[in-house]
Formats: sequence, structure tokens, C-alpha cells
Amino acid sequence: MNIFGIGPLEIIFVLIIGILVLGPEGMIEAGKKMGRLMRSIIKSTWWQNIRQGMNEIQHLPHRLMREAELEELNELRKLTKDSLPSIGDQDLFKSSSWVGNSPQNMSPEKGSQKDPDNQSQPEDKSE
Repeated sequence: MNIFGIGPLEIIFVLIIGILVLGPEGMIEAGKKMGRLMRSIIKSTWWQNIRQGMNEIQHLPHRLMREAELEELNELRKLTKDSLPSIGDQDLFKSSSWVGNSPQNMSPEKGSQKDPDNQSQPEDKSE
């Protein structure tokens, strides 16, 4: 476990030196001052601006990809609308004759459909 490139043994070594130099009461005061300094830095407006800038930079690739996809989608819509001027804004599926008829009920002849209730029996040609 490294914190800013400093291992646990190095942290213990720094704490021991701090206790020897400052003493137990001095270490408590130094910890309080360091905590106040860190709190004032985190609550400052320039730190908030830095964090906001970091978030924008972090999410920039995703935002650019979404914008590119939207532009491509709009180009495809425009291309489709330009290439099919006779249809215009009509819905292709509403105007087609096969909508609503399942493929099982359709026969190759025009206008004829198989009736599932009226199944014809094969004719006996032996008569």
C-alpha cells in the first residue's frame, strides 16, 4: 500500500522522527494545523475550479463520442430524406400492403390467404 509513493515503513519512520523532534504535544498541534490547512484548501474556490476542470477533461471523450454519434445520425436522416423524395415524411410500414399479415397466412397468389379453420383434405382420385 503506497500513499503518494510513500510506503508504510517510510510513514512510520517520519512519524517517529516527528515525535522525537516535536514531542507528543507538538505532534498533536502540527496535526491540527495540517488538518485546518487541508480543509481550507479543499473548500477554496480555486480547488473547486480545479476539480471541475478535471471532471470536464475526464468526461470529454464520452461527450465528444455522443456528439459525433448525434451528428452522424442527423446526416443519415438527411441523406435518407434526400434520397427518397417521393415518399417524403410518410411511414414506410403504414403504406405497405403486407403489414398486419403474418407470413404463415400469406400464399403466393395475389389476394388469397390460407384459412387455418378450413383445412382441405387431399382429394381421393381413385373414384
